[in-house]
Amino acid sequence: MFEKKYVPLVFLLAFVFCATGLAAQDSSGVPQEEKTAVYMQVRENLLTAAAAYEGTPYRYTGITESGLDCSGFIYVSFRDALGVSLPRSSSSLHSWVEAISLDNAQSGDLLFFKTNGSRVINHVGLYVGARRFLHAASSGPKTGVIFSSLDERYWTNAYFSAGRVLPEALIDTSFTSNSPDLSDTSDLIDLLDSSEDSSDV
Repeated sequence: MFEKKYVPLVFLLAFVFCATGLAAQDSSGVPQEEKTAVYMQVRENLLTAAAAYEGTPYRYTGITESGLDCSGFIYVSFRDALGVSLPRSSSSLHSWVEAISLDNAQSGDLLFFKTNGSRVINHVGLYVGARRFLHAASSGPKTGVIFSSLDERYWTNAYFSAGRVLPEALIDTSFTSNSPDLSDTSDLIDLLDSSEDSSDV
């Protein structure tokens, strides 16, 4: 039986391989370059789906375009991009993912926080690279789905850990040289403007 923290990876690995036709081959015979290309595309699809919600207002327990809370934002992003359902609270997501170090975080991984002096994990965001993340903020100068940085003092102090749901892309940077730099907000918006809609938003 698999340990709990590996369940997301095993499930999504199978899903990705089936969705792309790689399952038809012996997994041991699939070149690493091909696997990496698939994993990068899945991460790009996730970020595109997530960025489509930028500007959506915050609403506790919300999972619609009229309002999202932090875990609801993660839930709809994965639902739209991959058609899968993730746990619906920050703490349950933290228990469910594979724990990773921030140094190893890639675009599409999750970041967990303990905000306002909380002793428990009560906030989650989607890492986009370059120490930036997308999340549904409930308070502060801006609320709703916004980009923030781990270099902001508040988030530096609140940061707790990182976690992985999607398979790791075994490359030095998050995406190929032919792909946009999704760590930059403007490139995310350019990607959305130039691509077909990937969600119902």
